[in-house]
Amino acid sequence: MLSFLRRKAQSPTLQATILIIIVVFVFWGVGRQSSNKRTAIATVNGTAIKYQDYQKEYNQTLSQLRDRFGGAVPKGLLKTLDIKHQVLNKVIQRTLLRQGASGAGLYVSDQELQKAIQAMPAFQQNGNFNMNWYKNVLTNSRLTVSKFESGMRYDLLAAKVRDHLSRFGEVSPNELKDLFNYNYTPFKFDYATLKSHDYADKVEVTDDSLATFFEKNKINYHTNPKRKIKFLHFTFKNQQVPEPDDKEIYNYYTNNIKKYTTPERRKARHILVLSKSSDTAEQVAAERKKINDVLVKARAGDDFAELAKKYSEDGLASRGGDLGFFSRGQMVKPFEDAAFSLQEGGISDIVKTQFGFHIIKVDKIEAAKVKSLDEAKVAIIAELKKTKAKSLAFKEANDAYEKIILAGSLDKYATTDTGAKSNIIATDFFSKESPADAIKALPMLTNTAFSLKKSELSSIIETSQGYAIVYVEDSTPPTQQKLAEVKSKVKQDFIAQESVKLAKKAAENLLTELKKGGANFGEVITKAGLDLHTTPYISRANSSAAKLPAPVLKEILHLSAKTPLPKEVITDGDIFYVASFKDSDKPKQDLFTKEKPALEKQLKTENNNELLASWLVYLQKKAKITTNESLL
Repeated sequence: MLSFLRRKAQSPTLQATILIIIVVFVFWGVGRQSSNKRTAIATVNGTAIKYQDYQKEYNQTLSQLRDRFGGAVPKGLLKTLDIKHQVLNKVIQRTLLRQGASGAGLYVSDQELQKAIQAMPAFQQNGNFNMNWYKNVLTNSRLTVSKFESGMRYDLLAAKVRDHLSRFGEVSPNELKDLFNYNYTPFKFDYATLKSHDYADKVEVTDDSLATFFEKNKINYHTNPKRKIKFLHFTFKNQQVPEPDDKEIYNYYTNNIKKYTTPERRKARHILVLSKSSDTAEQVAAERKKINDVLVKARAGDDFAELAKKYSEDGLASRGGDLGFFSRGQMVKPFEDAAFSLQEGGISDIVKTQFGFHIIKVDKIEAAKVKSLDEAKVAIIAELKKTKAKSLAFKEANDAYEKIILAGSLDKYATTDTGAKSNIIATDFFSKESPADAIKALPMLTNTAFSLKKSELSSIIETSQGYAIVYVEDSTPPTQQKLAEVKSKVKQDFIAQESVKLAKKAAENLLTELKKGGANFGEVITKAGLDLHTTPYISRANSSAAKLPAPVLKEILHLSAKTPLPKEVITDGDIFYVASFKDSDKPKQDLFTKEKPALEKQLKTENNNELLASWLVYLQKKAKITTNESLL
């Protein structure tokens, strides 16, 4: 039997394996025998993993990270997370699982594969599998039939392995009771808050302190650089474009049918607890416990969006974890497969990806559909006219650019080309933060202007409205401001900084006094002139009643009668908390009957994951694995 509370005692190797086990089940297979071992990035018991397969997986992972961070991966993150070795470990794990399944006599027949695909709603029309629709959906998802079916075969095989091992992962009554007590034991806490803005009037402001602060932070106080430009703008709307005929419309429709084919989409929310490959076994266990607690709350009926706001650790938390609509191919594979296996309103089990632990809730499902030519006709006409208008506008811009170059300057071009002078738009000096009125709707022109020096001419720039050519007539560099010029702003910033320090110091002094003993928590807090707050009884599965921020709840739920005070002051932004354990009670036993099925399912899934992890560790230890580090 496996124990939920024994995880902290597991080896770091096993914990590292668990990080990649869940994703093993849904990634497409790689690592078939390669006739050219020199192109292999690794071999597993003689089976070569081609570098091209590794590179595809690496590129996909990199693309997903870029999407996660808004287009640019933070500097140093790839090295910190050791993404190259994470990806290599994934493809090695897949090969090991395939080999292990073969050794256990497990395989997926063609009939099983066919049955599984035909049962998928995405490939059905009117409740029945449709071969043409199947091929169309795959084409629109940029997948070949062979690639998709290879991936499906691997997923089914992985599921068989998991089922094969699951007979050893039964949940014991003690495990179930331990998890119930952990999640549902009610606690009560005392606490006080120290807000930095309450200490603003205690900050001592002198000319010397402001001067010192300004000197250390003077880079924050300078004027913005400015530009003065002239530009030509050749807009799409000024082009005389003829109406497209029926043949053009039909040809465009048939050649771009993908545009009018909408694959099945899901609108979902998620809650994410971040994790990384460098986390210790204890950290991974803590992360998994945290997401477990949230899952219990979600399954108990707590508002999912509110849970996301409190517990999710990504940039979507403030939006209740709302991911909007997405189709297949837009999310990482484990996440995608979990999301597309749920019904509307369904909540997933814990899903592990390279970002951490997720819980997913599907809010809405939109079935796949194809617009008819009549439905798409208006949009096609607009697109054809826009394309022609863009072409004509670019030709105008290109002709003008050539004439400017031949004339030697924009001003000379204006005197030699009829009508050119009236088309040149001039601005006064403007900053990047406050563009001139003429270009407020054209951010590309602002960016271009500040990428050029005085007397430089841009190339042809595409804008949202047409094509433009920019000439920087004059520029002014940023200048360092003097303290006297920005004294009011410096004072404001100084007080904000120092009030945070004072609030934190006051909180630390209170905690130090409490740790000395001799006075109860309420006396110390009241003596300090602070309001004493007491939470209602809360548990890990239901902590929302405390109305405290997630970082505070996370810390106070570690307190107990033996360790009633935290090691250090609890911080949430510029607010500091001093807290103390007050009381605990026994969980209601009638709740155990209600929650038992969900807890049992949760533990069984965890136990199965640990069994699979252990099995793969065993396979890896006895396998002959070589890697070509020079290709990383």
